[in-house]
Amino acid sequence: MKNKFTGPMGHMMKRYLALHRSFGVALKSAECILNVFDQYLAAHFPKAKQITRKMVVGYLETKQHLRSTSQQHHASLLRQFCRFLFHLNPKTYIPGRKLLPPAKIEVRPHIYSETELQSILRIAHRLGPPESLRPHTLAAIFSLLWVSGMRISEALHLNIGDVDLETGVIHIRQTKFLKSRLVPLSSSSTRALREYRDRRSRHGYSCHSMAPFFLNRRGQRYGCRGIQHGFCNIIQQLGIKTCQGRRPRIHDFRHSFATRWLNEFYESGKDPTAYLPILATYLGHANISHTQIYLHPSLKLLQTAGQQFCRHIHQA
Repeated sequence: MKNKFTGPMGHMMKRYLALHRSFGVALKSAECILNVFDQYLAAHFPKAKQITRKMVVGYLETKQHLRSTSQQHHASLLRQFCRFLFHLNPKTYIPGRKLLPPAKIEVRPHIYSETELQSILRIAHRLGPPESLRPHTLAAIFSLLWVSGMRISEALHLNIGDVDLETGVIHIRQTKFLKSRLVPLSSSSTRALREYRDRRSRHGYSCHSMAPFFLNRRGQRYGCRGIQHGFCNIIQQLGIKTCQGRRPRIHDFRHSFATRWLNEFYESGKDPTAYLPILATYLGHANISHTQIYLHPSLKLLQTAGQQFCRHIHQA
């Protein structure tokens, strides 16, 4: 945090971030926003010893050029920070919810079907340049997201040494919530990744343990922007739309994975409450409530759940 938090409330912001990071939360965007707020206080309220309504309202007025979701993110973070300060100083102003601008319409995730996945992979294999590694890289990444539920950032940060193709286990290191985890793969998924690694090797790329597993056309680690561009191109060709008429996201693979697991729980007669902690661990969530956000049961699944609940009541 060099040259950060030098304003009047900087020391308290450091305490706030340290406390939440001790719970395993990274708070990267929070650090940036709080630092900007601290700079605003240094410029307009250099002798401030507590947060007032005038400070919060004045700061939020400087963010009116942002989208409503971004404004809400700033206001919500300041509210959390002020609630932290309130426990230390009851005179601290806590922003009311009326200060929060209305959020945009919630984006509903798209649950991909197996047919859509096959179409996505088919188009990915047709992408150019001819004889390059790019189409195979995109297909391998999309397939991995489908079978593992990884975050796209986790897949792109994998190194050769993180992917054990002998045991079929991927080691994801220090990602969101500062958690590392092991992700076991099926034999077919392991075989597909092995084929990609061998093709990668035939193209002359390094197989050193610290070398990126997924490479772009320049032989460098694939970035999120490059993947997004390729994915949007494929989705546009296929004409896939969400229920809101929007273009689906790569992140929706993660929602699809969790929802498929939920379906499997019910279809196989397993107790979802017993297996949800396992799913949360597999996805790398610090809390099961984070996993529940990714579960989108269909009408058929809700009917099945209702039938099971009725049987449970009758048995009781």
